[in-house]
Amino acid sequence: MKKLFLLLIFFAATTAAQVFDEPIDSTTHYNFRLYAQSARVPYTILNEDKEKIDSLIYALIVWTDTTQHILVTDAEIAPTGHYVLKISNYATGIDSFTTTLTADTFTVSGVDTLNAYEDLFWIQARGGTSITANDQFIYTILSPNKVIVTRPASGTSGLKYVWRMIRRY
Repeated sequence: MKKLFLLLIFFAATTAAQVFDEPIDSTTHYNFRLYAQSARVPYTILNEDKEKIDSLIYALIVWTDTTQHILVTDAEIAPTGHYVLKISNYATGIDSFTTTLTADTFTVSGVDTLNAYEDLFWIQARGGTSITANDQFIYTILSPNKVIVTRPASGTSGLKYVWRMIRRY
């Protein structure tokens, strides 16, 4: 009985005296603790840092302009039901020139007003047709949410193009 009692006391003393390593540094912006390789760290500290990282990433995604990106569940990419950040349907589209006309317009839905200094567009001819030197695009933002795409005369008939809005802040 005495041996069992001594063994229990020894086990309790060893457990109570368990030592954890101190951090060796911290991150620059959010002061997350950094540890040496193979450091002994309590799970509570690791979980606390993961909670902070999770909330910072979530805040960043929620802050993102929904005309640029959206947070959706996508079973193909994240089968466990987690959210995926994707480009919004408002920020991209496909359009085409009617015959060889020199101008075409498209509307950016979901946006109240476009700003020529803050809203940029990437426009590129879509594959499937031969592209000539007369298929170089220039765009102008019209009020409030229309964009006109122009090209020189005699461009490819019915040329399709892809556009993507990039909003600067």
